[in-house]
Parts: sequence; structure tokens; C-alpha cells
Amino acid sequence: MESNQYQPIGQISHGVSIEMELMQAGSEPMGMRCMFCHEDIMTRASYKNTSLTHIIAAVLAIFFWWMCCCVIPYVVKRWKNVEHYCPNCHKFLGVHARTSVL
Repeated sequence: MESNQYQPIGQISHGVSIEMELMQAGSEPMGMRCMFCHEDIMTRASYKNTSLTHIIAAVLAIFFWWMCCCVIPYVVKRWKNVEHYCPNCHKFLGVHARTSVL
């Protein structure tokens, strides 16, 4: 018979870091249980400009400069990354990265 007994780990002299996978977030706030404060929450979404946002603005500025369309990507949420945070503990929970124009 094999013995599957718990064996304690000795003290480690160097620091130990635990990496947790971040959630796969959507483009809108979502309900979940926070992995840090363990509360049921609705995430707080924060929209951030990315290089895709700036590229689309540059293309619109080149082709439609007379209509001032270059500001559209900075106003529309469609071409921005969405970062999700816990409203209770304010920890970063995940990101929905925009990688395509459509």
C-alpha cells in the first residue's frame, strides 16, 4: 500500500509569489465574485485608449480631415480596451483587449 500522507514543506529562505490567472472579461461590466475580497460584485469597467485607437484616428485624419473624424475613436468605446476593477477592493480583475477594427 502506498502512503499518500501530507508532508509539510520546510521554510523557504526566498520570497514566494503566487500567480493567479485573470478573468476573461467582456466589453461591459459583469457580475462575479472578486478573487481578492471574495464579495459578489458588478465590475467597474474603465475604457483605455490603445495603439489601435490612435491608428484608427490617424487613418481617419488622413482620409477625412475635412470632416474632423479623427476624434471619433476617442469618443466611441468600440476601439478601446476595457479594464475591469473590483468596486470594493479596487483590484485589477482582467482586461478585454481590442485587437481588431470590427
